[in-house]
Amino acid sequence: MELLIWLIIIPLFTIFSIGIFNYINKKYVLPVVFTSAILQSGIAIYYILNRNNLLPQLYNVGNWQNDIAINLSVDNFTLVVFVLIAVMPLLSLLYSITEIQRKPAKFYLLINVLLLGASGMVMTADLFNFYVFFEIASISSYALVAFKDEDISLEAAFEYLIIGSIGAVFLLLGIVLTYQATGTLNMAIIPERMAEIPVVTRQVLMSLFIIGLGVKFALVPLHAWMPDAYQGSPISYIVLSSGLVVNVYFFVLVRILFIFFGVQFFQETIFTNLIVGWGVASMLFGHGAALQQDNLKRLFAYSTIAQLGYVIIAFGIGTEAGIVAGSFHLINHAFLKGAIFFTAGNLYKATNSYQIRDMKGLAEKMPVMSIIFVLMLIAMVGIPPSNIFVSKWLILTAAVEAGYLVPAFMILVGSFISLGYYLRPVITIYTGYSGFPGKLPLLKFNEYIPTLFLAGVCLMIGLFPGYILNIIDAAPDFLLEQSNFILHILGG
Repeated sequence: MELLIWLIIIPLFTIFSIGIFNYINKKYVLPVVFTSAILQSGIAIYYILNRNNLLPQLYNVGNWQNDIAINLSVDNFTLVVFVLIAVMPLLSLLYSITEIQRKPAKFYLLINVLLLGASGMVMTADLFNFYVFFEIASISSYALVAFKDEDISLEAAFEYLIIGSIGAVFLLLGIVLTYQATGTLNMAIIPERMAEIPVVTRQVLMSLFIIGLGVKFALVPLHAWMPDAYQGSPISYIVLSSGLVVNVYFFVLVRILFIFFGVQFFQETIFTNLIVGWGVASMLFGHGAALQQDNLKRLFAYSTIAQLGYVIIAFGIGTEAGIVAGSFHLINHAFLKGAIFFTAGNLYKATNSYQIRDMKGLAEKMPVMSIIFVLMLIAMVGIPPSNIFVSKWLILTAAVEAGYLVPAFMILVGSFISLGYYLRPVITIYTGYSGFPGKLPLLKFNEYIPTLFLAGVCLMIGLFPGYILNIIDAAPDFLLEQSNFILHILGG
């Protein structure tokens, strides 16, 4: 049995174990949860470290024939998500120890359901099982948004449920029509038969997949759920959502578009320019909306929308340099935004508020966290030597090399806009009268460690980007060349 199947088995086993131990003896729930998270992280790291010997790898569950096979696959593009699986769940769970005091077993169960869905979506090579994992991840996400059981949380969860369900209908329609047109749900057989389908039909299918999955990573104008959901959710879930789950949905959409339709189809139609333009629109809208926010969670949600705009531009370019740059920015944003959310959660201990205006003079009471927070915000703008600077620069150069001069210029414009809204909390923290009590609650080790770890990782990537780039440098091989993916799944 290949090791990759354990990324499905472990969270599934953990879900049942949490239910059993929560009934028998609650003190065993936390050890089970962290053992599971460490094992999943270890598997992802193992594949990353041994990528040259192990990849690509395929596991056929049941050894059925190709048309109905349940295949789990890991290739070099999958490593982009494996980098996140190796880090984000474990840190989110660590931070949750003190944050989640009410019904922790329920929270950990939902997190593992979410991880089960996310891992399945990344590795499955057929559309039927992909949709099953998609719904598993979606349902757990709705429940996690509502977890705090406050008015704002319940309202946001209901909004997310409605919008997400509409997206799921579009996705399901795309899958059904793909099966009707090709006679298969195997993701390696579909591209061979897709070439025989009329161009208009392919464009319709592409649009359905973009809308269905675009909802889940808040593609403008399908983004309305994200700011409300983040405002009402626990930090532990937000970090996992922003740092892993949202990226998984984007990853899957990229895989579908490049493998099913091929980069040549983009270039022969208007879709290349349309996708790049959509990325620019998402970037500018996200930055513009963030300028108007006074709540940190909402500000960072719109910032996430903007940062995904950069990634959309990079992948939309459709070149090897663009794919590497986009993958790198996806990882960098996940780590840096995670550090920012963790730090904001720590500052909340003093203010009991995520409103920027309530943070006046906070640096006087929490100097270490304030310094980290400010440095992370400045790094998100793209100031060297931050990791975001490196990936933005790579996207910029990829755009220029491909002749997308206007989008390249808009990337610079977007960075200047982001400076405007990131400076607001910086100025507020270091100015004004501090009305906080003389003695503030001390931060626990599990609140410091995730923050400092991600901040340190971001700094190291900014100074030494080569290691992460070496991990993802072969990612384009399984996107730009459909034949590589097809041969990997079908053999021959």
